[in-house]
Amino acid sequence: MSANVVAYTNPTCPHCRRLKDYLHRHGVPFENRDVSTDQAAAEELQRMNAPGVPVTKVGSDVVIGFDPDRLDEVLRNNHIAAARG
Repeated sequence: MSANVVAYTNPTCPHCRRLKDYLHRHGVPFENRDVSTDQAAAEELQRMNAPGVPVTKVGSDVVIGFDPDRLDEVLRNNHIAAARG
C-alpha cells in the first residue's frame, strides 16, 4: 500500500500551481488542501512548522516549497513512482 500524498496550497501561490501541475503531469494522485479556506489544513501546516506553502506531505515525509528533486526522492522512498517528463 502506498503512502498518501497531500499538497498544502493556496490559490494565489504560483509555486503551489507549479507543484500541482508537477504532480498531475507525473501521474501522482494527491489530495489538495487549500489552507486559505480549510482551517484544519492551516492548523496542520502550522503543526509542521512550515513557513508557508506549498508543502507536500508524503507519508511521514514533508517537502517544504516546490523542490522537484526532493519530491522525486521522497516519492521513490515511499514507493510512489514519479517519472520525469
